Amino acid sequence: MDKLKVFIWKLLYGTYYRFCYLCTYKVRKLLCIFDSETTVRYILNHRCSVSRFGDGEFQMITHYINKGTIDSFLVDSFQNYDAKLAMRLMEVLTTYSPNHLVCIPYAFKKSSVFKGYERIFFEREWLKRKKSILNFLLDRNFGDTNFTRFYYGRQDIKDYNAYIKLLKCLWDKKEVLLVEGEQSRLGVGNDLFDNALNIHRVLCPSVNAFEKYEAILSTVKTFPKDWLIMIALGHTATVLAYDLSKYGYQALDIGHIDIEYEWMKMKATRKVAIQGKYVNEVPDDGGRTPVQCKDSVYLSQIVKKIE
Repeated sequence: MDKLKVFIWKLLYGTYYRFCYLCTYKVRKLLCIFDSETTVRYILNHRCSVSRFGDGEFQMITHYINKGTIDSFLVDSFQNYDAKLAMRLMEVLTTYSPNHLVCIPYAFKKSSVFKGYERIFFEREWLKRKKSILNFLLDRNFGDTNFTRFYYGRQDIKDYNAYIKLLKCLWDKKEVLLVEGEQSRLGVGNDLFDNALNIHRVLCPSVNAFEKYEAILSTVKTFPKDWLIMIALGHTATVLAYDLSKYGYQALDIGHIDIEYEWMKMKATRKVAIQGKYVNEVPDDGGRTPVQCKDSVYLSQIVKKIE
């Protein structure tokens, strides 16, 4: 299916996008974005918090900059347009802090780290967003948003096991608080977080979590500052990691890391549903309607549920 999508896209838009790409080539070379491995090592060396900007976050920011209306916004699968959220995302993107790393796609600089449709996706995203956001991206170092999306569509990571081993160093022997959507269930059924000292969970709404932002932030702030906070909560995670860094926490916006790990283990060649887990990118195959989780270990890790 991906090959067909690539063929049709090239047929309809290939020449135009190649021309646009060449016109912005020199600018893209100026972007200071770490690749995925360098991003992980930077986090380890600096013990910094991380906020990630992907297509959804940039879509909301550019919509806000261009003064779009709520009705004209293409609603994301898990977060409706919110002007206050868009303003907060702008704040996070444009604010430098030594203990907080902002991540944007390395593919904006070099799309060849992806293959097939995924490469086309990032080419298109760069060309759609560059006019609105380019001035915010120069003269600063950024991490790679996709350091947590290391499998599907990637062609630069050759040794997945070595990369996973590096990622696991982030939470090795640490008390971890997972702040996640109530159906995300990160690490359930696999060994991704087995090297953490302990796992605790705060469950949040799977959609439009920003509506409960103050409750989420105040809840997380009740936990010790030497715990590692890891967040999988869409756009809300981007802002939450930034705010928590200001309060002295190390907070990592980790997004789809668990889903990528599941796809890697099953050697998936397309995005598929994962039993018992919310996968927003697979709407037509049960990805957004996971079955109830009765895992006793998982249930014992839940310390708070925000509804």
